[in-house]
This record gives sequence, C-alpha cells and structure tokens, in this order.
Amino acid sequence: MKFKHLLTLSFCIFLISIASAQKPEKVKIKTEKGINGITNIKYQVLKSNKKTKHGYYKIINTHYKQLEVSGTYKFGKKEGLWQEWMFSPRSLKSEGYYKNGKKVGVWEYYDEVRRSLLHTYNHDTNTLNYSSSCGKNYPRDVIINSERVKREMDCVPDLVGGVTTLMNDINLTYFLTQKKNEPSESFVANISILIKKDGTIGEIDANGSYLNKRFIAIIKEKTNNPELIWLPGTLNGEKVDSYTSFGIYSSSYD
Repeated sequence: MKFKHLLTLSFCIFLISIASAQKPEKVKIKTEKGINGITNIKYQVLKSNKKTKHGYYKIINTHYKQLEVSGTYKFGKKEGLWQEWMFSPRSLKSEGYYKNGKKVGVWEYYDEVRRSLLHTYNHDTNTLNYSSSCGKNYPRDVIINSERVKREMDCVPDLVGGVTTLMNDINLTYFLTQKKNEPSESFVANISILIKKDGTIGEIDANGSYLNKRFIAIIKEKTNNPELIWLPGTLNGEKVDSYTSFGIYSSSYD
C-alpha cells in the first residue's frame, strides 16, 4: 500500500509540475508612437515586469494604415517569425526567424526600388546565398594594386538588405538630433564606403553642398554599426576591396 501511495503521490506531483510549466505568462498590452511620427507600436509585456516584452510586437504605419513590422518576443528577446513590409504597393521587405534574440537560418531581403528579391543570407553560416546583382556586370570602383579603378563586377559590394534602411536611419537621426537654434539647409550628401574583402569597412567619404560636421559624424556612426553585415564585391571570382556609393537628400526642418 505504501508503495502504491508513493507512486500515486509522485504521479500527482508530476501532473502539477506539467500544469505549472504550461501555464501561460500574464501579459499586458502597451502602445506608443514611433519616433518617426508616422507609426504606432503595439506590443505585449509581462505583467510582472512591464519592461520585458513578451508576446506579439506590431508596428502599424499610420499613413497607409497597414502593418509594417510583425513578430514575437519571448522574455525580452525576439523569437520566431519576423516580417517587415514596404508600401505603395504593399510588398514584403524582409522575412526570417529569430531564436533567443538572434537571426537564424536563411533570411530573404527585398529591393525597395524594384520590389524584387535582393538577397538571401544564411545567418547560421554567415554566407550569402543569393544577390540580385551577381552576373549583371555592374561597374564599381575597385582597389587594384593600391589604385582606385572602375571595373565591371561579378557581384557588387552591398549591405545585406540594401542601403535604403541605413539612409533613412541616417536622415531620421539627423532630424531628431537637430537643435532648435541650429541653422539648417537642404543638401544632398554623396557617400562612398570602402567595403574590404573581409567584410569590414574602410574609408568613408561624404561630400556635398551645405554638408555639416554633425551629419558626417552621424554617417560614420551609423555605417560602423556592428549589427550591419557588409558584403564585399567580387571580381573574377575573388572577393576584392571595392566601393559602394549612394546619395542622401536631407531637407530643411525649420
């Protein structure tokens, strides 16, 4: 009898432990405005710790009244499928999975101009699976024998996901950090970044009329973000030191 009672007690404890483990965490919904002024953010946090995101996370574009970002947090870290969209027309911008706050597996990234697949990148092996530029012979500046020359590339140097998001981030940061009494001018910044064959970046050149030191400092800070993945260009089947270039238009905010 004692042995049977012991088995029964052990089984009850086992069931209680399973029930406790499966009990969902209590959450609370929070909403806030995005810093860009055109998005609303809606997400869940733990009731026991309102600073810890846990549950769904959504960014809604208030101009288009459509979902811009969707994903899930698990105890403060991104988890599972995350998607980001572009608008006018609505199309996918990026899609992939997070595990314990880090991107895992193969992600897809789409061109914000052509609205077609730009890159597929394996975040487990840190390898580029596909680039839409490969085989197109696009010309870019390359370092050959310590000289900067123009060559038609096998694959152009780039940023995983493209530079458009980086450009927008630079512009938004410049706007948000602008002081009220600071004179402002509209300008176009022409930016050239050396992407080395090992995936690190070298010199960053920025020029343009009315370009100021604060804007240049923001460019250098943002391009050196360690979370960015820079893709070296390839020439004749080999990775080479080469340049990616783009322009940013910044208007006056007075």
